[in-house]
Amino acid sequence: METKLLAAVWKLNLLGVRASHDRIGQETECISIDLEDRLHKLVESGLLKKDNDAYMLTPLGRKKLRIVMAGGVFDILHPGHVFFLEKAKEKGDVLVVIVARDLTVTKRKRIPVVPEEQRVEMVAALKPVDVALLGEEDDIYATVEKIKPDVIALGPDQTHREEDIKEELKRRGLHCEVVRISEYRECKLHSTRSILQRIIELNYPDRRLEKK
Repeated sequence: METKLLAAVWKLNLLGVRASHDRIGQETECISIDLEDRLHKLVESGLLKKDNDAYMLTPLGRKKLRIVMAGGVFDILHPGHVFFLEKAKEKGDVLVVIVARDLTVTKRKRIPVVPEEQRVEMVAALKPVDVALLGEEDDIYATVEKIKPDVIALGPDQTHREEDIKEELKRRGLHCEVVRISEYRECKLHSTRSILQRIIELNYPDRRLEKK
């Protein structure tokens, strides 16, 4: 429960949400009476500090957490996305997912089918995800500087080279582990590209229009 409470406060602090007793209770689904005692003990141990009935993580409290960051487009969600995020979450206590902006995707791959606001909303609803944020358009490392994760998790088919990322992190004075999730979720439609191709093959039939 200690890790769960610290993670909840970290998340609220990150999002700029007041980490009150009630708000932390909502995040953790902890019984109110029990929560008061637990939070008090965390303050006494120096893991949290309290200011005007709001809690903040101390540097000591932050060291207790292992924050994992993952990123991607997540255009038309499929089981491969969920599998990757489940594996990424296993690397730590909190999973922050950075969803690529429409402009970034258009420059690097193609025009996304699902707009960025909907993509980040859908990713945030996935069970392994604690926080989902839109990335930066000009500097992908700006979000890393903001989050300061302990681990950056890459998907099996993401083109980023681990050594390039490590070099840029070192240049910016950021210290975190870079890992590649090598496992792959096999399924019939295992990628957004395969789903789009299937739609094209089916000529996107709409039986409701045929009945009119």
